[in-house]
Amino acid sequence: MTRPAEALYQQIAESIASPIRAGTLRRGERLPSVRRLASERGVSQATAVQALRLLEDSRLVEARPRSGYFVAARA
Repeated sequence: MTRPAEALYQQIAESIASPIRAGTLRRGERLPSVRRLASERGVSQATAVQALRLLEDSRLVEARPRSGYFVAARA
């Protein structure tokens, strides 16, 4: 059984992954900050970070220190 918080960060990750796969978000494009993503989605910053880390694990996005998250060069 899936926990609600788990499903939420997966839903957020998928909502970002879809436009990356479709080419709407292009390589090197900057994603919203963790704070902005959390605010826009009405979730905690921890949930936003979990979603971005899931995308990082899938190699769809990359974190750049002190710069934020970007669509990976080889998405």
